[in-house]
Amino acid sequence: MRLTHRYLEHGAAHNLIQVGHRQTAIQYAIAGITKIYEANLTLFGDNPLNSEMEGTMREWVVETLLQGAYLREYHLWEKDCKAYFAIMAERNGETISIETQGLLTGIKNALIRFNVAMPLDILSTIESVRKRVNVMKHDAGLELEHFVTEHHYKEAVNAVERFWEYLADCEQVTP
Repeated sequence: MRLTHRYLEHGAAHNLIQVGHRQTAIQYAIAGITKIYEANLTLFGDNPLNSEMEGTMREWVVETLLQGAYLREYHLWEKDCKAYFAIMAERNGETISIETQGLLTGIKNALIRFNVAMPLDILSTIESVRKRVNVMKHDAGLELEHFVTEHHYKEAVNAVERFWEYLADCEQVTP
């Protein structure tokens, strides 16, 4: 089977663009939170307790935003992969089910079926994201070492972007 792109139909580039939009939204939200933080510091003047609490609140809000964005990005990648490979198989007159083998294994097998040699660093980063997401969702307790940082979030988004960019480059344009 081969990956194909048809004009005015979704392909890997559509998913790549959506990842960029979500990343921009998170950057925008963090910038807005920072502006509010700075404005509030001016309002509080020399009150050290209020200033300290405002800093803590900013950190909590950004941390909460990053946790949700990280989980969302991974789960949307899963959903987008299911849809993408189903559409690509259909364009080849076939069907594909990637869920029956464990999702990441299924995606790797789909890549093989489409003769795509995805760079291993992309897949290993996505695998690390999957493991972290599962720990966040399923392990007992709320442990600080399970929280994602802005670096973790950016690393995850970068891997997902590179995944879709690579697939977009592998697609053959068909009428």
